[in-house]
Amino acid sequence: MTTLSYSFVELNLDDQNHQTALFNLMNTYMLDRMGCEKPLHVDSFQDLVKGLKNQANYIGVLVKIDGGYIALANCFVNFSTFQMSSLINIHDLIVLPDYRGKGVGRFLMQSVKAIARNRDCCKITLEVRNDNQTAQNLYLSEGFKECSPSMYFWEFSPI
Repeated sequence: MTTLSYSFVELNLDDQNHQTALFNLMNTYMLDRMGCEKPLHVDSFQDLVKGLKNQANYIGVLVKIDGGYIALANCFVNFSTFQMSSLINIHDLIVLPDYRGKGVGRFLMQSVKAIARNRDCCKITLEVRNDNQTAQNLYLSEGFKECSPSMYFWEFSPI
């Protein structure tokens, strides 16, 4: 049996290899049925990079194996007013289809947890689609639970 060896690195938006990985992983996510099932256009990607560079609270986490990037977590540092401490919100979690079911998602979650511990964050939050049972099972197995009391994720689009 072959054991796969993963490593993680915080994404550097000025590194061309990291930008390429970000594009490929985000495009995969967008094409997925859990995404919008539409490709990420290059023009939109440049706006994404520019926007992320303007977010001092952005943390991108890439998982690497054999020189290639296979997973990504787009995270943002926020602040808990109740706990008076920083927290990390996982906004996107992406694993390339060929690496799903091989522990990559778990490794990525554990990598984000390590970053949160190193930054003395009080918690990690995330949103998950109610029809994404695979992701929910991963999150539950990693100690995440539904908020108590239960919360809704609402949005408003001013444009």
